Amino acid sequence: MLAILAPLLSLAGIEAASVTANLKRQTIVWGAIAALGIVVVAFLLVAANTALSYVVGPVIAPLIIAVVATLVALTIFLVAHLQDNIAARQAAEKQKKAEVTALVTTALLTAIPLILRSPLFKEVGLPAGAALASAFLLKEPRDRHHK
Repeated sequence: MLAILAPLLSLAGIEAASVTANLKRQTIVWGAIAALGIVVVAFLLVAANTALSYVVGPVIAPLIIAVVATLVALTIFLVAHLQDNIAARQAAEKQKKAEVTALVTTALLTAIPLILRSPLFKEVGLPAGAALASAFLLKEPRDRHHK
């Protein structure tokens, strides 16, 4: 990846050596944090197993930890699944709005030549449109922000 990143950054005018050095340093730091986090979780699980072994016995304690871990994983899965469903529904609504807008625009563009040729538009629509346009042009501007 770094072989592809350097030419792209040179096109953008960014010094590739400093960017790659920073990327490598950040990778090492976050890798060390993740490794130590795994060690912390392992020791917490051992401590929980030891404490539960004193209370409920050495056979039941790991089963309790496994059930709790399974419930946490199931909860995370369900929350992620619900978020995916909400995102998919929002994307579908957005797609539907875009399709309706495209349909209305196409219908309007198709109908414009028919409307312009109709005698009703020439008798009523054109004078009404001119009256509305002149009213908008002659209206005093209301600038509420600068008063």
